[in-house]
Amino acid sequence: MIQWDRIRDVTDPSNTGMCFYCSDPAFQLILGNPKAYVEKLRTYGAVVGLDPSPYDNMALTVQKSQIYLNLATTYYYGKQGIKVIPNVRIGSRETLSCLDAFPKHSLIAIGTHGFTHRKDNRTIFAEQIKIVVDRLEPIGICVYGPASDELFGYARSKGVEIYQYDSYTMKENAKDKARRLSEVKTNEGK
Repeated sequence: MIQWDRIRDVTDPSNTGMCFYCSDPAFQLILGNPKAYVEKLRTYGAVVGLDPSPYDNMALTVQKSQIYLNLATTYYYGKQGIKVIPNVRIGSRETLSCLDAFPKHSLIAIGTHGFTHRKDNRTIFAEQIKIVVDRLEPIGICVYGPASDELFGYARSKGVEIYQYDSYTMKENAKDKARRLSEVKTNEGK
């Protein structure tokens, strides 16, 4: 799985899942004209629904509008014959009713890349995952980013399969760590 702003790194779209777990401006053009991207997205093995951010400090109408944009584009691309995986994203507790618009008993996707960096956010996120699992009863969750037991332990305890995909940042951090380790070993050998 790869995020939209790294599209130039894709070598085999048919064996790649495209996601939009990146900065919102990176996919604003798609939100403004989803029809223009149908053929490009059709080449991918799967497309995760867009991820306009419904931050809980936004006005409630803005949060719900962001969630609507996600649902509307996901529905549109599905109607165009693109294999889509609904991206489940909620904002504050007042947006929980939006979960009624997501399919039950299906594969869903959730991004953990940004919001879960802070400890207090991880607690909120884990609570949201519990609500999502109880309401949607997914057969599986594609997770873009870390999928720790702290976040997904409840889902696992309910028998939900977790399919974890390293985010671009995780991959780059792993490369940097390997490079630094290699440099230390090289310097020790001198």
